[in-house]
Amino acid sequence: MKIRIKKTVEIPEIPGEVDVRPGETLANLLTGLFAGTYFAGEVIDDSTGALSLDGQFQVFLNDVPVHSLPEDMETRLRDDDLVKLSLILIGGG
Repeated sequence: MKIRIKKTVEIPEIPGEVDVRPGETLANLLTGLFAGTYFAGEVIDDSTGALSLDGQFQVFLNDVPVHSLPEDMETRLRDDDLVKLSLILIGGG
């Protein structure tokens, strides 16, 4: 199955499209995508391997915010789904 990835920030290690096996969850996909990136230490817990994008990225599946999905990050992906990753920028001074 092909999953399309759209990013609002350039993360060279994350491609624009990936192949996943049937039944793959959004959490598994994102953990795998972020594992080899600069952000890995920020979003993947070293001791548990758990993914935590809160405060770092907003995630949308087919333009629906992940927290509005009935199964949240455990939502199973379907062929040609679109996953959007939007970096949360917080300013201050």
